[in-house]
Amino acid sequence: MGILLELLFCVVVILALNILAIGLNLSISPLEILLWGGGGVVVLVAVVHWLTKTFMAGWTGGPRRHVSPLTAAGLVHLRRGEMEDAERLLRQSLEKNPSEVEAARGLADIALRRSDGRQYVQITSQLLGRPGLLRRSERVTLCHRQADVCLQQLNDPAQAVEALARIELDYPGTTDAVRARQRIERILSG
Repeated sequence: MGILLELLFCVVVILALNILAIGLNLSISPLEILLWGGGGVVVLVAVVHWLTKTFMAGWTGGPRRHVSPLTAAGLVHLRRGEMEDAERLLRQSLEKNPSEVEAARGLADIALRRSDGRQYVQITSQLLGRPGLLRRSERVTLCHRQADVCLQQLNDPAQAVEALARIELDYPGTTDAVRARQRIERILSG
């Protein structure tokens, strides 16, 4: 879809240059307009494309992740409730690529569905222990979710506090850190 819009933009600019040349009674041949205008548009589109790719990644939370075919198949089985097949495929995917975030998330989801809080914390701690693997919002959400599991399934407030303290350490002085500190204080006072 993006390429079609860029091509349409190029055609519109070339037509506008033709109309402008005719309206101003300039003696510019259509070939010159096509070459100069088209070349300029191509350069402009390339620059806009690069700027969008560079800056939108920060605004949208980062680039999209590639999901391997094994992970994709595992997630399909997970959505269908076929836990054994899902787990097998997701583990195979992680063996091939330990940085496969979606495979790890799928395994963590399976652990939650089985009420295996220990396994959930283990899997998510591995994700959190690898800097740069998760976006900030994902890390913060995962730390809070880990704290929930520690409190609700494991009845381990100390481990919940540890999960939340990670936010304070990773993002000091932010609203995320303040919220984590407030939650830690509620846990410790309760």
